[in-house]
Amino acid sequence: MSQDRKFVGSGKEVSGYDLVNVTLKKSDLDNNYFNYNGQEYIKLTVGKKREADQYGKTHAVWLNEYKPEGQENKAQAKPVSGGDGLPF
Repeated sequence: MSQDRKFVGSGKEVSGYDLVNVTLKKSDLDNNYFNYNGQEYIKLTVGKKREADQYGKTHAVWLNEYKPEGQENKAQAKPVSGGDGLPF
């Protein structure tokens, strides 16, 4: 895994719950969306920091730019037509 991560935000664990509240900077996300079936998506990864920073942030958020080998030019998946749309 590459350590050249593009950090776009941070988060703080909510005490007493299994939740993490994150804050993202919109300008860091721009130009990182991808299209799939006519919709725009962005892939992010949230990871726990070794220790909380000076602001109490316990998690970091970065762009997930992982692409399996040979997947860069793969055609987009096509929606299922006919039937009830279930694969079984």
